[in-house]
Amino acid sequence: MRVSVHTVKEQSKCGTDKSSMINDIKQGIRSLLLQRLRTFLSALGIFFGVAALIAMLAIGEGAKQETLRQIEQLGMNHIILRQTDLTEAQQQERQKQYVKGLTLMDAQIISNLSCISANACFKVLKGNLQIENQAFTPEILAVSPSFFELKGLDINRGRLLCPLDQQQKQHVCILGYDVAKELGKKGHVSQNISIDHISFKIVGILDHKHWIPGKTNVMTSRNLNRIIYVPLGIDKTLPRKTWLHDDALTEIAFQVKSNQDINQTAKTIHHILNHTHKGIEDYQVVIPQELQHQANRTQMTFNIVLGSVAAISLLVGGIGIMNIMLANVTERTREIGIRRAVGANQYHIAKQFLVESLLLTLSGVFLGILGALALTELITYYAEWESLITLWSVLLAVSMATLVGLCSALYPAVKAARMNPINALRHF
Repeated sequence: MRVSVHTVKEQSKCGTDKSSMINDIKQGIRSLLLQRLRTFLSALGIFFGVAALIAMLAIGEGAKQETLRQIEQLGMNHIILRQTDLTEAQQQERQKQYVKGLTLMDAQIISNLSCISANACFKVLKGNLQIENQAFTPEILAVSPSFFELKGLDINRGRLLCPLDQQQKQHVCILGYDVAKELGKKGHVSQNISIDHISFKIVGILDHKHWIPGKTNVMTSRNLNRIIYVPLGIDKTLPRKTWLHDDALTEIAFQVKSNQDINQTAKTIHHILNHTHKGIEDYQVVIPQELQHQANRTQMTFNIVLGSVAAISLLVGGIGIMNIMLANVTERTREIGIRRAVGANQYHIAKQFLVESLLLTLSGVFLGILGALALTELITYYAEWESLITLWSVLLAVSMATLVGLCSALYPAVKAARMNPINALRHF
């Protein structure tokens, strides 16, 4: 029987606590609505803080995702060698040493490494496309047959370049998706196009390839949809007046069998080239996987800086909440005395003011989340910056704002709870 009575008492106490909390919330809402303008201005501080914090982190996350997609375009299991610009003194030294830059011989030597599964080479050519009276200047690349597979390019119509095209220096070409679209009927398979008055037969048209423009020298990526592809070495059979003759390749990409071997393989490649190029570094080694790690570290620092700046707005909002709660305590001194006189203890008084502070904070948080959604859309539309709101950024903003709100109300709540009831009743 004792257990039963005890259980009934606990259930009754639990029900009383729930009812008391509901009453505190109702009372808090009524108190806040009595001073609508003051409540609105105090919530505004939290609103700006939450909106700024979420928007800042969204911009940082958007920049991170864009950078990662740029890196993925290069190939996460690739090592890329690129030709670099040399000073006049370096060019003279290269000529003395009879070094010709990146060559097919370099590609063949490095491809003999056991950790390399494939390679692809390309070279940028100089040439203009003539279409009757229309001037159109897409980029022209002389590529090896393996280029398309390594870059993930699929054929839409026709065929890809084959080793025989490269061996026989065939005057054939493949059009990128945008080039074929621009040419219209002139860009169909089996049609001929003229590049600097030299005829090339179109043998294939590529599918559209999603492309994100690179913004740094290391991250430079080409829009593969706006390129005309011809067999590697075709420039050797063309007139020197209009076509660039140079043995140096623009880029060589190597596919590594295992991602774990990438850094060691890159060191081996650098050692080989240092020997074959006689110590002249006329190339750049790009490791997309390492770029990803660097991007993650940089973005983490970027997020911390942005988040810290935005968090200051939350602190300012917390100061606003403390001000309004202190004003409420002063204005409601007589009310506090009456409640103490009819049986309310210090806990009840403190809880009431903490509940009011929490309601004020959550209203600002709700408006701040809506403001962040609108702000990120405006930034994306007008500034053309990609932004991405994540769940963790929203939870971080909500938790920080709630913590600031409660901490800001702690002193006013304690002050109200410790107020002498007799002195409070004398207050007018």
